[in-house]
Amino acid sequence: MIHPSARSTLTEALQPPSGYRFDAGVATTYSLSLGALLGLPAHFALLGDHDNSAEEDPLRLVEGLRRASRRLAVFCERGRMEAPPAGNALAVLAEGMVHEVCAPHGGAFHPKIWALRYVAIDAAAEPATVVRLLVLTRNLTWDRCWDVSLRLDGVPGKAKEASNKPLADFLRWLPLNTEGASPDLERQAMIVSLAKDIERADWEKPPGFTQLAFHVLGTAKRAVPWSPLEGGGKAQDVLIVSPFVRAGALQTLREHCNGDFMLVSRADELDRLPAGACLADDSAYVLKPDTLLSEGEEAGQADTLQGLHAKVAVFQRGQRVHVAVGSANYTNAVVQNGSNVEVVAELSGPVSRIPAPRQWLDEHLQPLLDTYTPGGGEDAEGAERRQLQGQLEAIRRQIAAAAWTLHCETHPVSGWNLALSCPGLPLDGATLHAWPLAVVSERARPVQAGQVDLGTFAGHEVSSLVGFQVTPNSTRAEELAVPPLRFALEVSLEGAPDDRADALVAQLLGNRAAFLRYLALLLDDPQAAGCGARNRSEGSGGGSRDASGLMANYPLFEQLLRIYSREPERLEAIDRMVKRLKDKQFDGQPCLPDDFLALWEVVGNAIGKEAA
Repeated sequence: MIHPSARSTLTEALQPPSGYRFDAGVATTYSLSLGALLGLPAHFALLGDHDNSAEEDPLRLVEGLRRASRRLAVFCERGRMEAPPAGNALAVLAEGMVHEVCAPHGGAFHPKIWALRYVAIDAAAEPATVVRLLVLTRNLTWDRCWDVSLRLDGVPGKAKEASNKPLADFLRWLPLNTEGASPDLERQAMIVSLAKDIERADWEKPPGFTQLAFHVLGTAKRAVPWSPLEGGGKAQDVLIVSPFVRAGALQTLREHCNGDFMLVSRADELDRLPAGACLADDSAYVLKPDTLLSEGEEAGQADTLQGLHAKVAVFQRGQRVHVAVGSANYTNAVVQNGSNVEVVAELSGPVSRIPAPRQWLDEHLQPLLDTYTPGGGEDAEGAERRQLQGQLEAIRRQIAAAAWTLHCETHPVSGWNLALSCPGLPLDGATLHAWPLAVVSERARPVQAGQVDLGTFAGHEVSSLVGFQVTPNSTRAEELAVPPLRFALEVSLEGAPDDRADALVAQLLGNRAAFLRYLALLLDDPQAAGCGARNRSEGSGGGSRDASGLMANYPLFEQLLRIYSREPERLEAIDRMVKRLKDKQFDGQPCLPDDFLALWEVVGNAIGKEAA
């Protein structure tokens, strides 16, 4: 059942089980916010103790990203990555982790899943490996709408499970169908390995359900329309929850239903349907205007969920109730054309244990709903505004399909000169601006005839992610307050510095306290790492390298000796950090303190002898 009061967050769903650590993951989404993505790895790769201070500490965030990004691949629709006006200083860390995809049959790349693997921290623990699947209806953004999630935990067995094959094949399909740069060989091997474990997983089903199937749409050689109601005879009763609907799709669904057909959608979507639209009186519902789900104790003190984005189909066939949850809206693109790429999980169980569709509506959803009352329909200005927005979307697709290249050259004094180009890109009716996604959009410059000199930037601000803004030129668009489109694309990068991620760390290591905090993270010392974060919030973490006495107070030598004697392999991360940063400077000062380098020379020599 769907219990509106039972809430979960993505960060909670990603947390490793007790005694396990994150090992591999693949996520898919239609739209993507880098801010929402880049805050997650610190939660499931670095902070297993549910410590939320990573959100306030850039060093913890960066180190979490460093550890997780090599074992995480994220796929989104090309042209649907958000470009926030404030930019994202960590954009360089998303390179290699984020990949863009276009649906092969002209629709949208729209799946929303997380496939995850965790391994036991204790080598003797059983099971040694567990897997988790999140089938979501939400994108990886800051969206606060009502959504539904299905979480499945399992253990890989020795034999393949036939019901898992569509999902495993989908994971294998992803790295072969990216736009631009494909995942590197290490990530490709990770995805193949994860797909193998997913295919052999024995999933723990929710109570009452006895069967599980996965539907992967839009990846075959030809487009195949899909409806959860096809096959096995007509359904007795059907409940559809879908924020976006179309008349043709509803007609197809209605033809496979002998009983009540109930629909929950958005009022503006229902207003656009032709009269009747295969719906009986009092069979369509919308969220109440004041329906809010607060995460705080009192109104006005916390974020709230509002608006509908959940996608669920509940139907009864014979003595079994089926529940389909996933990314698919019940629109023509899915039900009639089969052009979208989607993933849907279908659970079923006996009607004696799983409530019928009418019960789902009346006993749990009804308090949140109003019966839909047709509005006056879309006025002329609304239709015109939507038409102009459609023209901007067409330009977005045109820009996303173009071959962009970001050329990098060293500046004679400091930094890097960036120039963006795309041959043969005529844009009619709109103005285009571009900027590196790591900086604020105020630094955007106009693109003329597919060319723009973006300016000079620091090494850590150079990335293959570029922000774009498309602004309509027409006076009518201005009168109707049609907003510009902002989005980001991954572009081809030529001549970029190899040490851009290290340059970002060098910028963050601006004082001795920050260096110690980063060192403590590499040593997995939560007390020292947290101390650095607290001092920073109290105002004592800034200033010059000599402004803090933390280095003198922290028993670094003793900590290094203890780790060297018990787990010398843990020092390899610090050795890699020293090799990367020992020659780096920030504001004319070396990133690594001289006294630490002298100490590390002794430890490093010991590591070298041990390896020999």
